[in-house]
Amino acid sequence: MKSKKFIWPFIFSMLLIVTGCSAGQGNQSSESTTEMAVQDLKQGDTSTANTGESEELEESSETDDISNGQSERLVIYNASLSMEVKNYEKIEGEIEKKVDSAGGYVVNSSIYNEGENFINGNITVKIPQEQFQAFIDNVEKLGVKLLDKSINGNDVTEEYVDLESRLKAKNAVETRLLTLLDQAEKTEDLLKISADLATVQEEKEQILGRMNYLKNNIDYSTVTINLQEELVAVGSIDKQESFDTWEKAKGLFITTINSILAFFSSSIVFIIGLSPVLIPLVIVFLAWFLIRRRRKE
Repeated sequence: MKSKKFIWPFIFSMLLIVTGCSAGQGNQSSESTTEMAVQDLKQGDTSTANTGESEELEESSETDDISNGQSERLVIYNASLSMEVKNYEKIEGEIEKKVDSAGGYVVNSSIYNEGENFINGNITVKIPQEQFQAFIDNVEKLGVKLLDKSINGNDVTEEYVDLESRLKAKNAVETRLLTLLDQAEKTEDLLKISADLATVQEEKEQILGRMNYLKNNIDYSTVTINLQEELVAVGSIDKQESFDTWEKAKGLFITTINSILAFFSSSIVFIIGLSPVLIPLVIVFLAWFLIRRRRKE
């Protein structure tokens, strides 16, 4: 009887020890699971114990379906036109009207003069892609002469699909991080998950920004138009210079008189200045002339 009294306390003690060990192992397992999940999310792993291998395969299959099922290519079109016009301001106004009617908008407009003979300027506009070719054809008709034309396209389908896939992955990571944030109890885990969440959200914003940029350039093609106008110089009639006949005649008469007086004045100065030489020569010439005349008589 005494042995039976000792057995029951012994069994109760063993049960308490086993229960305590199990609880300790459960807490350690929970903490270890949280830390592993945080580490996996840091490395960008989209497959954790909560999602499983089946969800990972499903996500990969969806990405392949997007790539293979892309029936319409995503292309960014750009065009450049250079043409000669008769009236720059008038043609610029016509182009702006055509942009409005096509549902586009003007991005930039500039004008500058090249000396006195040319007016040159550029207009950059955004046109809905479905109106792209029709708009270019209509603008060409406004010019006198087409100097240059170029159209090019940039296929961004693969980049856009890749961005979509990355965005889905970031959304999945963000959702799981928010779940872990609600479940976390330790301050250390809260800080780690919050930092990872901020990083993921920043990467999402970058992806969305790039996608919006591509989408805008896909939907609205860019057209740059260079306009050149050659100015025709027209001379004006100057009444003062063209019809002052009396003043011009009087001026010419005075100029002529002054020229004659200047000639005589120069001649007198020349003669007086050379008189020491000229007078002896004149005397010698007169003596020679008289002697020759007497001999003939």
